[in-house]
Amino acid sequence: MMESLAQEILAKLQLARNVGIVFHRHPDADSLGAGAAFAALLDFYQVPYRYFCPTGLPETAPIFGIDPRETSNTKEIEEEGLDMVCTFDAADSKMAGLEFLEKGANNESISNLRISNSEIRKFGFPSQLVPPFIVNFDHHATNTNFGNLNVVDVGCASTTELVYHLLSALRFPISSRVAVFLLAGILHDTDYFLNPATSASSLSIAGELLRRGISLSSLRAIFFERRGIGSLQLIGEVLGRLRKNERYGIAITYIRDEDIKRYGASQEDLDGIANILNVVGDAKVMCVIKEEAGIIKGSFRTTREDINVGRLAEFFGGGGHRKASGFRIHGALQIEGNSVRVI
Repeated sequence: MMESLAQEILAKLQLARNVGIVFHRHPDADSLGAGAAFAALLDFYQVPYRYFCPTGLPETAPIFGIDPRETSNTKEIEEEGLDMVCTFDAADSKMAGLEFLEKGANNESISNLRISNSEIRKFGFPSQLVPPFIVNFDHHATNTNFGNLNVVDVGCASTTELVYHLLSALRFPISSRVAVFLLAGILHDTDYFLNPATSASSLSIAGELLRRGISLSSLRAIFFERRGIGSLQLIGEVLGRLRKNERYGIAITYIRDEDIKRYGASQEDLDGIANILNVVGDAKVMCVIKEEAGIIKGSFRTTREDINVGRLAEFFGGGGHRKASGFRIHGALQIEGNSVRVI
């Protein structure tokens, strides 16, 4: 099935004159690695492309060959006249920053178009006369299938694993450089093969990628051992606030705006805290609530087989996996003694 799907995607890519590669908000190693590996495929077939992201990129972006200065905000996509947009690791259009792109009856397959958006601009017409064809690459069970073509496999531990299957189906020669991109994403989403997302497939693929001459210890040092003193101090503060709701078996802690500023924490520091705290053995679910510029972000983690935190996040308008999920809502934290409320 992947081979026929891969050929369909390749046919559309070869007809496209201008492709957008879109990372999700505050992209992690899985989103960046999947997009960067896909970019190598476009380079191989000489398909022009540009990177887009609805937020800034982390400091690790250059390791994936991605220059933040040459990465545009997704709001600029309408002005670029793209024929095709490929999103990586975004469960919905909001996470990809593409809420303004509506798929509809007028958005035909590229294979049916007689003229591309790139050519339309030459005649003085609006650059986005035809909405771009959206290909949605993801592995989240809560994916909303917002693309015109949705390549979503919940059996994959990461989107980089999904892209690996795509490249393999196309017989694409995976270099050691591309192998680093893919393995970084797999390591991130499996928490270095420690969380329940780890599967026999992800371990097997990691083994194949390591045969390209990658140093696993070097990857760990680059992506997983970069915490400074401020980051460790923040983790200590968050641990001190940890409380358990005995009725529901949920351990909860929080991070305030002022904490982020005081300790100089990066988005990468914040993203990893929920995974670190997931080792709390006497709680069914771990919840980390983060306050950031008028937005409340919640991260759920569990190691229990009988609990689906993806469904829990859906209750708050978010989503994710059975063992790891999250949500975003507008609001602020109100702290009163041991009580924490979102207002």
